[in-house]
Amino acid sequence: MRRAGNIFEQESYRGTGVRTMSGVTITLIVCFVLSGLAAFSIIANFGAVTARIAIFMANLLSSGFPILIVIAVVVYFTMRLKWKLRRNFWGW
Repeated sequence: MRRAGNIFEQESYRGTGVRTMSGVTITLIVCFVLSGLAAFSIIANFGAVTARIAIFMANLLSSGFPILIVIAVVVYFTMRLKWKLRRNFWGW
C-alpha cells in the first residue's frame, strides 16, 4: 500500500486497465450484487418475510425483553447521575 488512510485510492501499481481492479471496487460490486439479491428475495417473498418479522417481534415483546431494557436504562442513568454528582462535589 503506497499511502495509508485513503481507502478509495487506486491500489494497483500497474496503472489503469481491465486487469487492475482494486479491493474497494471488488467489495463494492459484491455488496451491490448481494443487496440486489436480498431486495429481490424480500419483494418476491414479502408475505412470508413480514409474517416472520411479526412473529419475531411478538415473541420478543412477550418475553420480557423490554422490561430488561428499561431496567438497564434506569441503572445507566442512575450511575451516570451519581458519577456527575460525585465529580461536581470534588471539583469545586
